[in-house]
Amino acid sequence: MANKQSTTVPKSKKSITLEKEIETKVRKIQARLIEKTDQNWSLSTVLNILVTGGLLQTKKMSKADWQKIRNLVDQKSISFDESTIVDFVRKIVG
Repeated sequence: MANKQSTTVPKSKKSITLEKEIETKVRKIQARLIEKTDQNWSLSTVLNILVTGGLLQTKKMSKADWQKIRNLVDQKSISFDESTIVDFVRKIVG
């Protein structure tokens, strides 16, 4: 009889600071995911999905795209409309 080994992804606990606008939108995404799937979605899971998505899209984005994002963050002028949240949830939930 073979031993079953579960593979787990190593995790590390970090403290991060989010711009208030980003936190608000991520929490709205979290709430919609919970509502649409009737499952628990931790804030860290939602953030990990968003970060992973961003990392996977890196090759599709130009240097100008990344500079625009950095400028938005640096200038604290990050703004998302409701359709961005709805679109993200629709793509995650299916």
